[in-house]
Amino acid sequence: MRFALIGYTGHWNSYVPALKSIPGLTLAAVAPATPEENLAGFSRAAGITPETRRYPSPDKLLEAEKLDFVQVCCRTDQIPTWTLECLKRGLPVVAEKPLAMNLETLEVLRKASERTPLIPMHAQRNSGWLASAKAAITRGDIGRPLVSYHQKSYKWGATRPDWYRSRCTFAGLAPYAGIHAFDWVVWLLGGNWAEVSGWESAAARPDFAACATHGGYLLRGRDGQVAEVSVDYLRPEGARTHGDERVRIAGTEGVLEMAPALDLHLLLRGKRAPETLPAPEPEDWFVSFVRSLRGEGPSIISRAEAFRATEIALKAQIAADTGKPQSLA
Repeated sequence: MRFALIGYTGHWNSYVPALKSIPGLTLAAVAPATPEENLAGFSRAAGITPETRRYPSPDKLLEAEKLDFVQVCCRTDQIPTWTLECLKRGLPVVAEKPLAMNLETLEVLRKASERTPLIPMHAQRNSGWLASAKAAITRGDIGRPLVSYHQKSYKWGATRPDWYRSRCTFAGLAPYAGIHAFDWVVWLLGGNWAEVSGWESAAARPDFAACATHGGYLLRGRDGQVAEVSVDYLRPEGARTHGDERVRIAGTEGVLEMAPALDLHLLLRGKRAPETLPAPEPEDWFVSFVRSLRGEGPSIISRAEAFRATEIALKAQIAADTGKPQSLA
């Protein structure tokens, strides 16, 4: 199998496990996606060889190469542009998140991907602790889930590119950083949500007004379920891990409390002592996608889940921007 890289921004090294696991998988070509990138940025890319063809732009690459799939990793405003160009050519795509900057573009991509596989880089699907939570819910360990809390907290880092400063080039906190939490909400609890509200502020870094430093979003389910999603870029630089993910899901029969940064993986139910759940090593999501292209089983990230999670994230951003709840019906 031959694949290409368009851009090297974000989770662009996600393809590395597939190189190690899929016999014959070859990095055939690369191209920078935006003015911020250049061919020199690919010099240390895993799998790159003298035979890997270098192109000055994605359109040149797509015109010249015969490929099995393409990975698109670039500035958020250009993700849908190059994803759509690939889909038009019948090329499956692994795209950085979010898939789109707005709902109209998301719908265009939905239609374009009806016959050509497309998945976003919802990389939390590789998390053993989430796989453990999914298994516990599927087994019925906590009964019917009713109320939940979901947290994504990140370090800001020493600097951020200027494209984070404008909504013309940056999608917003909810679809960019929050998308991981919205994805696992859909994965763990399904997509049966009726409405989302949201609140954000860039108080900690007003010079990056397009990227809120913190936000909270409330999902209301059609069946009485409630989920709160908290996202921030306020994690201290001295913290042990870059991210701090936490999940608490309370159901009719028990409660899940998961915080991997604190080594917390608990199942609480009835009068039993708290149970520590194992954190299995799930199949890598990228490997799963490539194997699905080879007809070796379904992708861990389904198309329906990917589009539902992105829709919820985009509407959460609209809710925060407008101060008005958005329908998810």
